[in-house]
Amino acid sequence: MNEYVFEVKLRAVVRVRATEEDVARKVVSSVLGSPGSLEIELANQNNAAVGRPATVTDVDFMQENDPRLLKGDIAQPQSRSRV
Repeated sequence: MNEYVFEVKLRAVVRVRATEEDVARKVVSSVLGSPGSLEIELANQNNAAVGRPATVTDVDFMQENDPRLLKGDIAQPQSRSRV
């Protein structure tokens, strides 16, 4: 069986709740890690079940830039004034 290596550009939007933007920014890369062997095995089982005779052997994600803030303070509760 042949082995093929593909590079795929991905865009991820990561929502983080934190007290400060700097702290939130630092944890983004922790969820962009490569899937473990269990996740790869599940994907292979699912592919085999639908008739795709191919096996994923490894996945690596690379973070090429710093996280860019799309929206800030979106989870802040609105204060209601009582009349």
